[in-house]
Amino acid sequence: MLRCGMAEVDITPPLGSSIPGYFKDRRSSGVRDPLYAKALVVETEERTVAFIVTDTIDLARRDVERIRERVQQLTDIPDSHIMVSATHTHTGPPVKEGFNSQIDESYMEWFAKKAADAAVLAHKGRVEARIGFGRGHEADIAFNRRYFMKDGTFRTNPGVNNPLTDRAAGPIDPELLVVRIDAADGSPIGVLTNYACHTDAVGGSEYSADFPGVMSALIKKALGDKTIHMFMMGTSGNINHIDISGKFKGPNHHIRIGTVLAAETLKVREKIVDASGELELDVNRTFFGAPHRSPTEQEVRQADEALGNEAAAGDVELAFARQIRKLQAEGPGMTEIEIQSIRLGGLAIVGVPAELFVEFGLGIKANSPFPFTLVNELCNGSTRGYICTQEAYGQGGYEPRTSNNSKMAIDTGDRIVEHVVELLHSLHSR
Repeated sequence: MLRCGMAEVDITPPLGSSIPGYFKDRRSSGVRDPLYAKALVVETEERTVAFIVTDTIDLARRDVERIRERVQQLTDIPDSHIMVSATHTHTGPPVKEGFNSQIDESYMEWFAKKAADAAVLAHKGRVEARIGFGRGHEADIAFNRRYFMKDGTFRTNPGVNNPLTDRAAGPIDPELLVVRIDAADGSPIGVLTNYACHTDAVGGSEYSADFPGVMSALIKKALGDKTIHMFMMGTSGNINHIDISGKFKGPNHHIRIGTVLAAETLKVREKIVDASGELELDVNRTFFGAPHRSPTEQEVRQADEALGNEAAAGDVELAFARQIRKLQAEGPGMTEIEIQSIRLGGLAIVGVPAELFVEFGLGIKANSPFPFTLVNELCNGSTRGYICTQEAYGQGGYEPRTSNNSKMAIDTGDRIVEHVVELLHSLHSR
């Protein structure tokens, strides 16, 4: 028998806290909409898994382990069966020490308990359930943000209607995956959506879950206040919401994006046929060591110039210069990366770390043996920042610049894909 439970817990911090995501230390001044930790627990007679999604820009490994430990203590779900991810909102709580933002340790201790509590409550509330999967298509609201310019240069986010813009440097992923979770009597428990687009459409200094928060509110209106919507971020390291043609823009842009995605989610949900039956639930994961790269001579020289004349350097250059100095002080390093895959019948949910370029997500899907493959980035805190294609490191732009936000070796993305595909085929053949 299949049983499922879902729950959500408010994790909105006090005002005045740092909001990570930009090059200045923004202090929160209000709440546009609440921030949540949301959980889905799925149980068969053989095993139980838990998915936890938080309205945060990212999570460190230590915080993921705090969450997993508490969930395991209170539910007996093994830590290997718990996937923890972030929605990547840029108007969220102080969970990350960024270019200028600061972590609030007292908040982090409280946050980890509340995020774990979402899974504990979902576990307590599990009921006999049905699950189904479907896919939609939305190609008009997400954009590859890296561009070749007509003058031979390369830019990330070249600006709206920039006459020097030539062409985008890569694709998007228009697939929208939907998981429908209903009670045995057909009443809705929740909906899970996966889509690839940066959650940075709000800005300012008010807390907001960005467009996933809009999606959740609209889905509750359609299906009932008790229905819970979870958003898992697709591979979007080089994908955002900015239409450089200027056609798709305007105030409250996150509301437009959330409305479009909520409508597509609901449309797909209504077409989904119950696929649970004898649902196969299985889990596997692996770890591998990935070395860090060192700043180039040019990056070191630029950092020295910026720090030698701070008055003339802009906020961005100063922020990168300080990161370069920090990496030089740290010296060579290595990060252990966790890759996790969970099977729900014909659906594989893959947990990968960091902000991966969309090409990696497309590659995983193309080589997966499953009918549905959901790639959930910013998972489990094993590494942070951008993981770019090897081609991108040669092109330049914002994402490949060496910093604590982009320090993994240039083959890390390819290695992640290799490990994921191997895990998926192993999971499929059991």
